[in-house]
Amino acid sequence: MMSSIKIDLLPPCRVNGRPARYQSLWLLLAVFYAQRTDNSSVPASAVLARFPGNANLRMLVSRAFADFAAWGVAIGWGHDRTRTPALLSPMRRSQGPFWMDAASAGRLRIQVSGKDADLSAIARFLGRDPAERRRPDPVSYAMQDVTYWNHLTHAMRVARDGFPIVSEANVADSFRAAQQSAQDDFQAALSVLKESLAWRKQGVLERSEQALDRLGRHLGRSEVSASMPTLAAMAHIARGWNSYNRGKLVAAHAELDRLTADSELCLVIRYNPRVRFEYLNLRALLHKATALNQRRADRDERVQSAAQAISGFSEALQAAYEADSIEAAQDVAANIGLTLWLCWQNGLIEMPQGQSAEAVQTQALRWLGLSEWICDRFGVGGDSAWNTIFLLRIVRGCCRIGKQKIAVEDFRAQSPLTVRQVLDATRPFHAPFSPAKGYVDWSRVAAFALEEHEAGRAIYGPLQLANLLLEFAWYSVHEQGLCKEAYFAVEQLARLLTTLQPTERRFFSENLKTFPDVLQMAAKEAMKSVTESGSDKR
Repeated sequence: MMSSIKIDLLPPCRVNGRPARYQSLWLLLAVFYAQRTDNSSVPASAVLARFPGNANLRMLVSRAFADFAAWGVAIGWGHDRTRTPALLSPMRRSQGPFWMDAASAGRLRIQVSGKDADLSAIARFLGRDPAERRRPDPVSYAMQDVTYWNHLTHAMRVARDGFPIVSEANVADSFRAAQQSAQDDFQAALSVLKESLAWRKQGVLERSEQALDRLGRHLGRSEVSASMPTLAAMAHIARGWNSYNRGKLVAAHAELDRLTADSELCLVIRYNPRVRFEYLNLRALLHKATALNQRRADRDERVQSAAQAISGFSEALQAAYEADSIEAAQDVAANIGLTLWLCWQNGLIEMPQGQSAEAVQTQALRWLGLSEWICDRFGVGGDSAWNTIFLLRIVRGCCRIGKQKIAVEDFRAQSPLTVRQVLDATRPFHAPFSPAKGYVDWSRVAAFALEEHEAGRAIYGPLQLANLLLEFAWYSVHEQGLCKEAYFAVEQLARLLTTLQPTERRFFSENLKTFPDVLQMAAKEAMKSVTESGSDKR
């Protein structure tokens, strides 16, 4: 029988009588706690959440496992928990998740001041114990001057108008006026959070993060968290969004894990449907990104992530309606439609009862129809072109041509869905796609969205513009052949690629390879001219 491992949590912490590295002991007890509570595992993102200052997660995990070996405790990693830890390859160890079996957990003898530690004591060691909070005097609060609320309301309206209708300076000045008129820490924190969300929505991530840094100073005071823990919860979600928008998926997961690990803030998710929507929607987007990432995720992980993404979006839709947030409902309905189609197209979900590809395509379009119908009836979503992009992408979703030389005639022989088919598929939410709304042919739909941006009636970011140009080019070639509109679209798209992130550029470069050779050459020449122009300026 193997000997027990004695752990003393009284600082300085010791294992078998010797000083223990805190990070290693924390991970060991986190794995032990997970095993003892629900026989679960600890994801790598939870480690990063607990030690956010450690940029090199691999080094932290390596040191911890060296300590585990010295202590004589076996910890496993990966999703296959049937294998003995000694037989696991350390190549992907830092990616987790980490686990231990009941026999290994039974060898740990955890004490505090000579007494056996229960799970609540271990939870406190892991940082999961809520602090005592104070409550403000409600009468004094109600008697405050309402100037602050006037400024905050005006700032939110200015931010809602969007850029460049209003300048960044106007947005900053409006929120600064609210913050300067705040009469307590809560009001200051609320205005800073609203400012951060406004910057993120407009894609100005640096300013959004600066606002979140200021917000942290307010949330560090206990009376703020007590009066409105929703602020602290939304701050975690806002940081997660910023990481997601920068392509840092592990960091985004870690931020959401910090939220759910807090014993008080996790209740906000449960009981506040609006926060629950934001949490579920972002978490689902992260799972969707993993599911569609062929470069970094293995097959089993992608299949699991696809199911988690669809499930998360479905729960987010429920939360949106529960919160009476119709704008949130239209957003997540579109996400369900696109994710359902993309996951099926990549072979990550099984067809129910052997249905055809057209059945999934039709169902995805129905979700988009619901989203667009909400936008049309409630006057929301007008600042985004994503629904149009998703629709055009799914309509031609069954047109598959590999990366090879393709003649114009073969390209035009592909069969995307017709406008009539989409109208029939999306009933009873088909009105936004009627000919009266401009839905005569698909190239005209894309062209109209581009014209709205060009005229300043709608403002789309570079990524939305690139997607619209791709769809305009595709449908122009399909409907008219090698027309001037197709050349214009691919050349504009090629010039725009330099403003996108590397992963985004890769997507469009791969899609351009499915076009006829002459259009591929036109795109390359346009890209070359942009590169040479940039070199000349330097």
